[in-house]
Amino acid sequence: MRSESVKEIYDRTAREYEELVIPCKVCQYAMLIQALELRGDERVLDLGCGPGELSLEIARRLPRGHVLSMDISERMIEIARGKASTAGVENVEFRVGNVMDLPFRPGEFDVCVNSYLIHWMPDVRAFLRGIHTVLRDGGKLGIISPSPEWYREIRQVYRGVMTRYARYLPDHALDEPVGIRIYGEDEMRALLRSEGFMVRKFVTFRFMEAVPVEECLRRIGAKSGEAYLSFLPEEIRDDVRREFLRAVSEISRDLITTESGHIVVAVKG
Repeated sequence: MRSESVKEIYDRTAREYEELVIPCKVCQYAMLIQALELRGDERVLDLGCGPGELSLEIARRLPRGHVLSMDISERMIEIARGKASTAGVENVEFRVGNVMDLPFRPGEFDVCVNSYLIHWMPDVRAFLRGIHTVLRDGGKLGIISPSPEWYREIRQVYRGVMTRYARYLPDHALDEPVGIRIYGEDEMRALLRSEGFMVRKFVTFRFMEAVPVEECLRRIGAKSGEAYLSFLPEEIRDDVRREFLRAVSEISRDLITTESGHIVVAVKG
């Protein structure tokens, strides 16, 4: 997906993302921060920072350090700056920018983090190479990413519905209603190794949650802006949306969804 399309999604859904999605991720942020074993004086780069919750949590743990955070969505950055101001966190800076074009010196950062970003990357190897360049030797890369079980119930229903419309879809869109590609553990390890990173910690989390169907679909809408419908001719999108909703509702009134992902810490070799 083009960066312009991702920007449009999150400029439109930023407030809903902050309200519906971020509360589900706070415990994951805490796990990543613990795994990073920060000293307190690091220069940290947060890519795809969204409304800034992870950036702020890291900044609070850096009495002598600094966080620079980037996101392609101006609306996300606006929310993040407002949160930092309200919280009185001064050692964090938020910038609008494209994570595929990093305007930093080689070796400028001690740590780079990203959360739920890799599955949006059309060229994940180029993305990792950019991070490798701006990290110092021995610098740490921290990642939170979905795993193949993520929202598996919704994705199964989605494939069943969208198979009937496959002629309209690019290859990835039949499997992924949110993002482009979700990586398993072996794939993630191989990607990082191929771009010069050594994996130090790899944790897979998985939990089940009962969520009303409408609430679950609101979360997916906040994460994707219903981009999975954008490939369809406009005249059939509303009908397909209703078909998808009916199919999900048939599973259960309160949908048991699987939330799963990877927390990874790797070191630049």
